[in-house]
Amino acid sequence: MTVAASIPAAPRTHSGWLRSLAAGVILLAAINGCLYFTAPALFLVDLAKGPYTAANNLELTRVYHRAIPLYEQIAVDFPNSEYAVLSRIGIANSNVGLNRPAEALEQYEILLEELSDNPGFEKYRYSILTRMAGIYRDLSDAEGHARIFAELDAAYPDSDATKQERTYLATLAAIAASSEVAALPDDFPFRIDFDAIVLPETVKVGETITLTVPIAPAGGLTGNFSLMTGLPIWQALRVERITPTPTSVAEFWGRRQWQFKGIDTPIEIVATLEAMTPGTYELDIDLESNYDIIELGIVRSITVE
Repeated sequence: MTVAASIPAAPRTHSGWLRSLAAGVILLAAINGCLYFTAPALFLVDLAKGPYTAANNLELTRVYHRAIPLYEQIAVDFPNSEYAVLSRIGIANSNVGLNRPAEALEQYEILLEELSDNPGFEKYRYSILTRMAGIYRDLSDAEGHARIFAELDAAYPDSDATKQERTYLATLAAIAASSEVAALPDDFPFRIDFDAIVLPETVKVGETITLTVPIAPAGGLTGNFSLMTGLPIWQALRVERITPTPTSVAEFWGRRQWQFKGIDTPIEIVATLEAMTPGTYELDIDLESNYDIIELGIVRSITVE
């Protein structure tokens, strides 16, 4: 019987597999290198996303003083990233939160001017104009508000922000018309001695003063009511306490509203205030009852030295 001779197997080698792996690594490196040099913004955005998220979280939780430095660093380190634009918007937003409206308006204006020709910036323009309209409204700056409203109305006529500003302007027109009436309506449920309203004409920064507003019912028990004032003066004066305690405090359309329960006897509303910011300010006081705002025509001027 003849036995066939066995043929020895070829020795196993890893050289072919290693060559394939090396070729794959080189190819991947080449692709990444090409992407880096042809689309560097992609890499910059990825690197900026982490610190931007951290800064934005601080802004959303109202830790504005910590958010601003992070936003500023992002704008410096990643100038070509979309997050640089978002960070500059975040800086302005944070200044609004820190009650620095003048700085915020200046930053918004710079953004609108510098990036007006950038197609990618259009998606941020609406939110910036909306913010600016709100600031001018709160500052009772009719000229600035009119300018921004014109831009909003021209570019976004059907937007929610434009509709809101139209309502605000209509309300101002109605209030201005009602202010032409010198006397309070006969059926007005309150009586106010305008001459008895007390607010010092001058005060120094750091000093404490009181604002006193006497108010009485015209007949029996009144309904709930609110005193309303313009917002600009509260940039200069900080409210320490108010007696009697308001049931709620709200701010909208450039006004602060203090709501009180109905009264059946005369009271004095007394606000204790600390002077904070130098300048001359006007305190205008109106009254709301049953959702009607009565323009009282009460204006007091105060200078913080």
